[in-house]
Amino acid sequence: MQIITDSSCDLPKSYIDKYNILIVPLNIEINEENYVDGVNLSHEEFFKKMAESPTLPKTSQPSPQSYLDAFKEGAKRAKQMLSIHLSSKLSGTYDGALATKKMTGDNVEVFDSLSGSLGVGLQVLKACQMVEEGLELNKIVERLKEYREQMKVYVYLETLENAVKGGRVSRTKEMVASILNLRFVVHVEEGYVKVLKTLRGKKRAVSFMLEKLTAEKDDFKDRIIGITHCDCLEDAIALKDEIMKRFNPTDVIITTMGPVIGTHAGHGGLLVCF
Repeated sequence: MQIITDSSCDLPKSYIDKYNILIVPLNIEINEENYVDGVNLSHEEFFKKMAESPTLPKTSQPSPQSYLDAFKEGAKRAKQMLSIHLSSKLSGTYDGALATKKMTGDNVEVFDSLSGSLGVGLQVLKACQMVEEGLELNKIVERLKEYREQMKVYVYLETLENAVKGGRVSRTKEMVASILNLRFVVHVEEGYVKVLKTLRGKKRAVSFMLEKLTAEKDDFKDRIIGITHCDCLEDAIALKDEIMKRFNPTDVIITTMGPVIGTHAGHGGLLVCF
């Protein structure tokens, strides 16, 4: 079975290579320049260009040809395909995959992750592991739905700069938040991103996210936890160290946050999912 996903999954290349995952890239526009995520724009380049841009980058779903290319290659590799995508509540990426399936008639199951960044990526890894175990497609989808329902995604926002650029927050409100040292934690709920908590200071905000893990369970030895960061690797490593010490997970994956979620999180943003 061939697993397919899109570039919003933020999976490190080592995992993509290990499981031979096919990636359908999304598109980004920065300062009226067009890029293809992971093809002619790396995450590091994206953060640099985003910081220099006076306007918010725009992301769009993959081109129809990108879906066609992935499905065509997938059909060469396997009789069945499972294509897992960014939340349908955040992007048209999932709908684009569905449309391509209907057009081609390929033997592909299209799955809505109802998540973003490594929230998608961890579901992709789960599917790959189940393929290795020899599970049938219907059983994989059934267990993937259960995993999706249990998944939690929390994002710490260091700054509201991108919210100002995008017109969602006024410059005055951003200045007030800065003066009061306010930090925001958002989460993914039913596929949508919603503000969960406003706290004073980064330390309290990060502690709040750790408390959310504690509220779920004491021992994560059967779970992989994902962390993505917006150009703040040291913060991500510090968060990983604390998670390893407190929760004993199977593993903690650290990677950069891609353009799709990174555009809204902004520099200094941290995402944790499990």
